[in-house]
Amino acid sequence: MSPHDIEEGAGAAGPLVSLFLELVRIPSPSGFEREVMDFLTNRLRGLGLEVGESAPLEDHPGSAGNLYCRLPATSSGFPIMLSAHADTVASEEGALPHPVLEGGFIRSGSRAVLGADDKAAVAPIIHVVERIVHEQIPHAGIELLITVGEEGGLRGAKAASMEGMAAACGFCFDSTGPLGGMVVKSPSQKTVRAAFAGTSAHAGVAPEEGRSAVAAAARAVAEMRLGRIDGETTANIGIIRGGEAVNVVPDRCVIAGEARSHDREKLENQVSAMLDAITFAATVEGVDVETQVVDEFHGFDLSEGNLPYDLARRALERLGIEPRPVTTGGGSDVNVFILKGLPCLNLSVGMEKVHTPDEYISVEALRRMEDLLLALVEEARG
Repeated sequence: MSPHDIEEGAGAAGPLVSLFLELVRIPSPSGFEREVMDFLTNRLRGLGLEVGESAPLEDHPGSAGNLYCRLPATSSGFPIMLSAHADTVASEEGALPHPVLEGGFIRSGSRAVLGADDKAAVAPIIHVVERIVHEQIPHAGIELLITVGEEGGLRGAKAASMEGMAAACGFCFDSTGPLGGMVVKSPSQKTVRAAFAGTSAHAGVAPEEGRSAVAAAARAVAEMRLGRIDGETTANIGIIRGGEAVNVVPDRCVIAGEARSHDREKLENQVSAMLDAITFAATVEGVDVETQVVDEFHGFDLSEGNLPYDLARRALERLGIEPRPVTTGGGSDVNVFILKGLPCLNLSVGMEKVHTPDEYISVEALRRMEDLLLALVEEARG
């Protein structure tokens, strides 16, 4: 399929698909969202809206901050926040998406990640705002928060200020699977880092004079219970780095991992067990160790009867889509927004095989996202 064919297909599919294709052609891995945020800012300012941006997360030209925009209410009801993240996971070095629209599906067309996570939400949000402004669709107040740095540890959401927000509740659109999914339960997560410091020595001449940091790290990992701990808890060591040469007893090694659980006490117990394994290994191998534990995000457990759940359920039913409560093992910006005091719900977008070059989204899912956003706006009206 030629670029001309792609453009013709996009035009036939409508302005929403064209906007999505524009967005995914703009690389925006976490920490390098400047170009895509400028694109969104110009698009919204073209509607006569005021757009604000928080301080960039990084100190380099490609970095950007969160984008804020408010549409003043034209009707009574509950003001709502609509949120998605503009960053993507990094693609292979040098790989750029060349989106292909074929058979009703949009794919990357290269070894690059398409970026449907989360531009398949950003595009419908911007397009619906354009429709609301141009068609003068009544609403009870809409606030946009497009975050950066989500894929890098929810960094944009953590930096976001909720002060001055009028929204009674919020909706994030950052869950895989068909529309209808409502994430009602998410775990808490802590990351664990340990830096072992031993003594270097020549491995062939005087190995007995060395104290191996790598051996200590390996023993620590071997002592840990990892993987699926129980129905609510998981743990993993994902990084181990140490050593400089095969003939040197390594004096430095770092391991890093995580633990997640829907039960805070189980999470604390799992992290304590991991720290005990680290301390034990350092003692046995005769090395020093420094540990660090970071609270990454707090879990939530939503049930029927809260505002975002009720509004989303009614909006989905209005469209003939069955609401599906979902329990996830992952986190999203919603974890942070709830902790900051704003009731929020994460909804499925329809993107599939995210974070891989095989990622894709259907044109139908994009259109239904547009329908869902408009239905949420309607349900929030008094």
